[in-house]
Amino acid sequence: MEDLHYKEYTEEESQIYNKAMDEIIAALEGGMDFHAACDTVSVDDTELKKFIVDDALKVIIAHLHYKNGLSLEDVAATLKVSTELVHKANGEMIEDISHTASEVFKTTNPNTPFGNA
Repeated sequence: MEDLHYKEYTEEESQIYNKAMDEIIAALEGGMDFHAACDTVSVDDTELKKFIVDDALKVIIAHLHYKNGLSLEDVAATLKVSTELVHKANGEMIEDISHTASEVFKTTNPNTPFGNA
């Protein structure tokens, strides 16, 4: 798994991010495929748009796969994207969760050994 980059958003970036996520979800609910829905969003900062698109895919996978029980293959078919893309995003999402859980544990248990110590 490649190294993941975690982004700290400014207040302005957060507003852009939230608006774009809402627009992508609305476009998907309107029947667009994933890439077309993402193309409807105008974000000048290409790095920020990449984070938005990556996060949108993860949010949709979480909803369709983990909440609604669709297989990852069915998620890919629903979004009209490759199964490889969905599997990659799902793996990154699991890694994100693992990273966040370990950081929360370390913060809330500062004197407790963590990992294979």
